[in-house]
Amino acid sequence: MDSLDLLAICGSAFLSVFLLLAFLAVIMRLIIAIFPEKLFAVEAAVLAAIASAVGSLYPGTKVTKIEEAK
Repeated sequence: MDSLDLLAICGSAFLSVFLLLAFLAVIMRLIIAIFPEKLFAVEAAVLAAIASAVGSLYPGTKVTKIEEAK
């Protein structure tokens, strides 16, 4: 096997992997565009559970504001 043959095989393998990853990136971008992220909505049951848990740990406290940490 010549060294040029090995170089051609490595080059074609690199190119095929690069093209495959580029194709997958485009597919992922399309999926993200079709199915956008749902915004987090705080439900009353979640607020009641948090207030109850805090009240049981620290009696006499009152929950005034709940925020999502990022």
